[in-house]
Amino acid sequence: MQQGSGMEIVVVSDINADLVFTGLPSLPAFRELKHATGMKFTLGGSSAIFAYNIARLGVATGFVGKVGNDHVGDFLLATLGSVGVDTSRVVRDGARPTGICVSMSFPDEYAMVSYPGIRESFALHEIDLEYVKSARHLHLSSFYLQPGLQPGCVEIFRTARAAGLTTSLDPDHDPREQWNGGMQELLQYVDLFLPNETEALRISQTQDLTAAARRFSQFGHTTVIKQGREGVAVIRNGQATSAPAFEIQPLDTTGAGDSFNAGFIFKYLNRAPLQDCIVWGSACGALSTRSLGGIDAFPTCAEIEKFLVAHLHESVKMATESVL
Repeated sequence: MQQGSGMEIVVVSDINADLVFTGLPSLPAFRELKHATGMKFTLGGSSAIFAYNIARLGVATGFVGKVGNDHVGDFLLATLGSVGVDTSRVVRDGARPTGICVSMSFPDEYAMVSYPGIRESFALHEIDLEYVKSARHLHLSSFYLQPGLQPGCVEIFRTARAAGLTTSLDPDHDPREQWNGGMQELLQYVDLFLPNETEALRISQTQDLTAAARRFSQFGHTTVIKQGREGVAVIRNGQATSAPAFEIQPLDTTGAGDSFNAGFIFKYLNRAPLQDCIVWGSACGALSTRSLGGIDAFPTCAEIEKFLVAHLHESVKMATESVL
C-alpha cells in the first residue's frame, strides 16, 4: 500500500512482541521450573494484532505507534509490512527497547508479564494527524496501557470525527484499577466501543451488564461487550441484545478479542447489518484460537465463509437478536 493512499483504516496505539508459552501444567511457583510444550515469538499489542488481522481481510490499513531501534522493532515492522500494513508513521526511538509481553496460556485462562518498553513514552506530538485524517476509520486499543498517549486520545478522536472518520475503541485492562483517565470524555467521540465484560463493568461502575448497557447508551454509540465463551452483548440506540459464541476448542486465546474486533469492523466498514458484524466478529475470534499468538490462525475471507457454512445453525442462531 502506498503511504496514506486510499487508506481505509488507521490504527493508533500499542505494539510489542509476544512470547507465548502453552502446555504448562500450572503456573510456576517461586523457585520452581515448569516446562512448556509449545512456544511462539510473534507480533503483540492489541492494536498491532488488530491492524495485522484486518489487513489480512483486504482492508487498506495504516499503523501509528512506537518501537525501539532494535531487532525486535525490526521484526514487528516487517511482520506488519508482510500483509501490506503501512508502517511509515511508526516512530523509532532508541531511548528504550521495544516492549515484550510473556504470556502463559491455558485453554480458558492466561497469565502475563509485560515489559512496556518504549511504547510507554508514545505521545500525541509524535502522531501525524493529517495522516490520521486521510483514512475512513480510526481504531485505538489499550487506552489504559499507554500513559504517554492517554492524555492526547481525546484530541486524536475529536480530530478524526471532525474530519468525517468513524471511530472505534477497545479500552483493554487498567493495571492501576482506576478506570477513568479521561474515558468518559473520550467516549463522546467513539462510534464503536469494544470492551470485554470486566472492562465494561469497571468503566461503567455497575454490577451487571443491564446496568452497564443503560450507562453506555447515554453516549449514543454502539457498545459491543465481549464475554468469551458466553458470546457478546450489544447496546445500540438504547436497545440491548445478546448473541452466543461459536463452539470451538481453543489452543490459545491470545488476541481473540482483537480478532473479534477485526472481523466486526471489517463488516462494519462495508455497511453490513449489525447481525452480520457480530457473526463475522465471532467467527474471527473463534478461528484465531487455533494456534499460538494473535495472528497466525487468523482466517482469510474464504476461510470465514467456509466456516460459516459449516456452522450454519450456529450462525443463524447468532444472528437472531435477543433482548438482554
